Amino acid sequence: MEQVGYDTSQLGLWHWFVVLAGTWAEFILPLMIIIGFLTRLSALGMIGFIIVQSLTDLFGHGLISSSDVVGTWFDRTSDAVIMDQRLLWIFLLFVLVVKGAGKLSVD
Repeated sequence: MEQVGYDTSQLGLWHWFVVLAGTWAEFILPLMIIIGFLTRLSALGMIGFIIVQSLTDLFGHGLISSSDVVGTWFDRTSDAVIMDQRLLWIFLLFVLVVKGAGKLSVD
């Protein structure tokens, strides 16, 4: 989207579908986790979303060479956007994959 100036009319069919699916997934998957509907599958989808988001930031936007943004795992500061914060979200979602939604869920 950034490459075409956020003008969706310039996207091909495949790229348009990827943008549409990513946008819907960004709204639907967290909602499914909140209400407890297919929580494990939704959490796996969100883990995949975070991985794709991180790879896009690192390689697509060229942040791989910026050590202050990427950071390192388990250092004393937790302000690195890529390694620290996204690993935390993946860990929390992984707990939902393993444990499930619990007793207060739709399914």
